[in-house]
Amino acid sequence: MEIKVLPLGEIGANCYMLSTEKAAVVIDPGFYSETVSRFLIDNANKERLILLTHAHFDHIGGADSLRKNTDTKIGIGEFDNDTLADTKRNLSDLFHAKLLPFSADLTFSDNQTFSVGNINFKVLHTPGHTPGGVCYLTGDILFSGDTLFKGSIGRTDFYGGDFKTLEKSIKRLYTLDSKTTVFSGHGDATTIEEEKNFNPFIRG
Repeated sequence: MEIKVLPLGEIGANCYMLSTEKAAVVIDPGFYSETVSRFLIDNANKERLILLTHAHFDHIGGADSLRKNTDTKIGIGEFDNDTLADTKRNLSDLFHAKLLPFSADLTFSDNQTFSVGNINFKVLHTPGHTPGGVCYLTGDILFSGDTLFKGSIGRTDFYGGDFKTLEKSIKRLYTLDSKTTVFSGHGDATTIEEEKNFNPFIRG
C-alpha cells in the first residue's frame, strides 16, 4: 500500500491518500485540493472511499466537494455524523471557515470492520477530542486523527471534549502492537511504542 500525506489549510491538517492496485482511499480532506481530487479521479477504476476521523472543520472541509466532483462516498464514526451539519460544533463558525452543512453516506460503529478494495480497516471509537472521533486501523498502521499525536494529544476544550475520556481512548490505543505506526491528524508520524514511553501527556 502506498501512503501519501498532504497537509491542507492554514492549520496544516494531514490528508492521507492510500492506494493499492484495487483501492483508493482519502482520509481527512480538510480543505478542497485539486491534488486530492485528481487522485480520486485517476483511480476511478478502483474501489474508493473518503474517510473522516472526526467532524472538525479542518478535517472535513473538502469532503463534500470531493464527493460531488469525484462521485466518492464519505464515511465517519456514527456519533460524529450529526456534527457535520452543525457549524457550531464542527468549529466552522468559530474559525470563520464558512463550511456548508452536509452528511456522510456511511457511519461506522466501534470495532466494525470493512474493506475498500483490498484494504481492510477496523474502526476504533476514540472519544475525548470529539464525542464520535474514531481511528482507522489497517494492519500495523493506525490513522489516529486528533486523538494521538507525536508527543502530544488532542485538545479537549472544544465542544464534546473531555480529558478523562480522551485518556481512556489513548490507553486503549496503547494496547495495540507497539510497532504500530501512527499517522496523526497533524504533524509527523510516530509509533505506539514511542508514545507509550515518551508522550508527556499520557504514558502507557
